[in-house]
Amino acid sequence: MRHILVLALVVLGGFTFAFAQEMEIGNPEVRRQLDQIKIWQMTKDLNLPNEKAEKFFPIYNSYVNELRETAAKRRDLVKQLDQMLQQGAKDDEISKQVDKITKIDEQLAEQHKHFINSLKGILTPTEIAKYIVFEQKFQREIRDRLRAIMQQRMRGRFNRQ
Repeated sequence: MRHILVLALVVLGGFTFAFAQEMEIGNPEVRRQLDQIKIWQMTKDLNLPNEKAEKFFPIYNSYVNELRETAAKRRDLVKQLDQMLQQGAKDDEISKQVDKITKIDEQLAEQHKHFINSLKGILTPTEIAKYIVFEQKFQREIRDRLRAIMQQRMRGRFNRQ
């Protein structure tokens, strides 16, 4: 079991290095690799029997696709807001844009709530809790690894000068 964890960390470490090289999570290959690692780690951590996994993963995949679409809309709205600010837009225009972003935030929260509720007929409360904890830990691990890589790169740039 410990060997599997070490192997996962090595694979994840190699992936995050490749990820940092690309520096764009939107890169399809990077996204695919991250998704594979995440699914593999989630499968291991949740330890779901096959019949539950067969029901869980289609719902999870649908949720992730929906979430990505909504998050992309939010990113676009924030980019537009940034442009508006740079162009000196009026307060009422900015307020309307902020309202759009707030609605998207509410939509993201509603999608998450719907997803968790849809798991109640499939997973036990403990399994749902394990999923929630897994998501947070996985995201933190990715952020921490990326931060470390970026700091290492910055140190390397300053050392060369």
